[in-house]
Amino acid sequence: MKKITIKSVAKKAGVSTAAVSYALSGKRKISPKVFNKIMKAIDELGYKPNVIARNLASRKTWTVGLYTSPTKNIREDIFINSLLAGILDNLHEKKYQLQLYADYYNENTEDHPDLSMTQPIDGALIMNPRVNDVYLDYLIKQAIPFVVIGTPSEPEKMFYVDVDSAAATYTATKYLISKGHSNILFINGPAEYMQSVHHLQGSKMAMHENGLKINPGNIIHIPMIEEAAYNALKSFGPGIRNYSAILACHDVFSYGVMSYLKENNIHVPQDIAYISLGNSQFCRFCTPSVTSMDLAPYEMGFQSGEMLVDIIEKRRIQPSHTIIPVKLIERESV
Repeated sequence: MKKITIKSVAKKAGVSTAAVSYALSGKRKISPKVFNKIMKAIDELGYKPNVIARNLASRKTWTVGLYTSPTKNIREDIFINSLLAGILDNLHEKKYQLQLYADYYNENTEDHPDLSMTQPIDGALIMNPRVNDVYLDYLIKQAIPFVVIGTPSEPEKMFYVDVDSAAATYTATKYLISKGHSNILFINGPAEYMQSVHHLQGSKMAMHENGLKINPGNIIHIPMIEEAAYNALKSFGPGIRNYSAILACHDVFSYGVMSYLKENNIHVPQDIAYISLGNSQFCRFCTPSVTSMDLAPYEMGFQSGEMLVDIIEKRRIQPSHTIIPVKLIERESV
């Protein structure tokens, strides 16, 4: 089959190749009549301009950046897989590509190498924002449109998509209390993440409404990796048996929690109840199956992509947000 080129389009339209190039790039104005002839020829021939030509014509890169969690989290976090699938499906519909950046921020040196932006992007998605996030500050200074996946520290000033993290822990904590549990161990993510702040708010609210207080010693903040959860329980030694229930604020903790309990002959739910946030495949296939809050990661990713493209293409101007509801999935672990 003969390759369709700019020359083919020019010949079909009865114009010069320069005119076709101008129509695609927008560098020079051409008459509406000539432009329409070129577009008709392109359509009839089935000509598909290459990516560079498309970028020049629209003055866009058609690329979105995604700033994820650190790579050690990505390796173990099934939640991110579903989130990423939602983002990719939406961007595919809109003809955008995705550029991935991992969080390599060094808090000691304040080094953030991925902010060099060697690959131009039209907008960015930011996962798990920190309380004081250098990535957000950089994007604001560079006037790059962005959407936060999670709730930022100044929500009234930014676009963001999130589940109601506080409602998730509120519901989970209230559910445990309804089952007779009051001495609950809360395993939370790093304290510097806004998500962790909201998790704690929800649990405290549920405890307060039931005339209970959270002992500071019942709250632990750990990196979002399996090994951290295992080691956290191990550090309690026999004292772990003093708790009647464990609430893990991320499903990645479930591997470590359930492994430790099994190795130490602590039976779930007979000796200690367990509930998590995430509702990943692990929750369904684990024995016993794990009661969990469904946080709809695919929907969160899809809606984040949708919002960012709307911002890039000026269909959204004023800061706004989308909150996705959570749902309790009851299983065998409580």
